[in-house]
Amino acid sequence: MSTRFDRLALLETFVRIAERGSLSETARDLGTSQPSVSRQLAALETRLGAALARRTTHDVTLTTDGLALLSDARRLLREWEAIEERHADSEVLEGTIRVIAPVALGQSLFVRATSHFLKDHPGLTIDWRLRDDTIRFAEEGCDCWLKVGPVPDDTLIVRELATVERLVVGTPDCLARHKDAALADLPWLTLGPFEGNRIELFDRAGSTSEVVSVKPKMASDNIFAVYEAALQGVGVAILPHWFVSRDLTAGTLMDVAPDRRAARLPVNLALASGVQRPARVERFCEAVQSWCRAELGSST
Repeated sequence: MSTRFDRLALLETFVRIAERGSLSETARDLGTSQPSVSRQLAALETRLGAALARRTTHDVTLTTDGLALLSDARRLLREWEAIEERHADSEVLEGTIRVIAPVALGQSLFVRATSHFLKDHPGLTIDWRLRDDTIRFAEEGCDCWLKVGPVPDDTLIVRELATVERLVVGTPDCLARHKDAALADLPWLTLGPFEGNRIELFDRAGSTSEVVSVKPKMASDNIFAVYEAALQGVGVAILPHWFVSRDLTAGTLMDVAPDRRAARLPVNLALASGVQRPARVERFCEAVQSWCRAELGSST
């Protein structure tokens, strides 16, 4: 009869197959042979009495039963790691933390904080993925999800880390070319996830100031594309203050409407609920929260 360790090993192999989508790549990751991986998958299917994956010459895709198992397998493996850590003599953090972070913060300020964390804990590895779209947390297999804006999943634990100030900016040249234009008539560059044809601006007290209907000259789902177009003088854009602070200081961008701001956006940390998380994940979350208070300002 298989031992508990054997069952965990089968689940670990299954999760790796799901993530890699390939038996050969899974074998390479685990330092074993493809036939061995195939046998483990077959053994798990026999034990559970269900077909978990469809195999082709090129890839492996999960069946409906396989997708259902994947979430349970990840949860069980995380809880087992948490149990191991509680009963281990060593307090050294080891293993991999899987993080999904927003594109702009994830390749600038957040990655700097993560780099400091990795230096403090050399036994850790970070799987760092950048995405601005909404994810299915259980299917992604991540340990935590850093997201700008609301988290549309009430099954997750959500911690608000900070709120981000956003303002309308443009180059001096762009503003000079449109010096007599009303705000609505300026050439607008809009960021898809947050603005469309309707721009809502607020006064400094947070009351609704005005709603501006615009026809974007350029729309994008990527903040760096909008930022670069603004730097080139194509139009005005709503961008986070932390993102353009150096440009404002240097004068390459200007605050177009100093008495108005776009809605502040929360920076959230989302975690799976109802599970025991490994210490490395908890410590990472604590480090990110502390860093947000220092660099972005605490949540209000």
